[in-house]
Amino acid sequence: MSDLVNKVAELLNAPVDLVQRSAEARAQASGVSVDDVLNSWAGGESVAASEAPPPKEETPVEEVKEEDPVEEVIEEVVEDTSETAIEESTNHEVVEEIVEEVIELKEESSLAFITGVLLIGIFTFVFAFVIPKNQSISAVENSLNNSINVSSEVLRGAEIYGELNCQSCHTQNVRTLIPDTQNGKVLKNKYASEALIRNVGSIRLGPDLSTNGTREPTNNAQWLKRYLTDSSSVNRDIPHPKYEFLDDSDLEYLVTYLLSLGEINE
Repeated sequence: MSDLVNKVAELLNAPVDLVQRSAEARAQASGVSVDDVLNSWAGGESVAASEAPPPKEETPVEEVKEEDPVEEVIEEVVEDTSETAIEESTNHEVVEEIVEEVIELKEESSLAFITGVLLIGIFTFVFAFVIPKNQSISAVENSLNNSINVSSEVLRGAEIYGELNCQSCHTQNVRTLIPDTQNGKVLKNKYASEALIRNVGSIRLGPDLSTNGTREPTNNAQWLKRYLTDSSSVNRDIPHPKYEFLDDSDLEYLVTYLLSLGEINE
């Protein structure tokens, strides 16, 4: 019987189990044996056809043609294929939904990251640069000596300072930073004498002289005279020019001016 089933399955191009189940169902409905059904499907004569006495009655072959098991097999195969296609389509849709959700999450994460970076940058710029800069400028403006009173000796000493071009190596230009506002006078303002403004300098090859009169040993008149006349007598390694050609009065004026630097003069 197994050979017959295999032969019928091969002829119908259908699974063996499916052909077996269809033949059993057909035999039960027609009242014939399974072998007769398989024989009829394989091209042989049917038992039900020989038992029918009236010649005019429909033969089992005609009944087989009316209820073709191939159609049942095809229907079942189509149903299985449709179910498989539906399942695959459903799985594909689920995968697409998951991918879309992942992409949306990534986009939201990227947007949140960029927003956070921008906020941190703005916060840093405002609190690290804008506010401190405004505070520094305000502190410097409040510390300006808008009415500088100097004696004629100090003014003459400032003129000699400028004539000797001391400002090319020594600066008195205090930076616009909060810690530097206490270093001495900030002379770059419209009320200061032009002779004093010219002396502030911008190059710092030598020491900053903005607080010269408040530091040791430059706050000592005798030490300054000795240093200006012959710097090697104080330190032979200091490459400072000698102003031994100055007369005593001009040297005195220059020392008076240097000692005035850094004084509180509101």
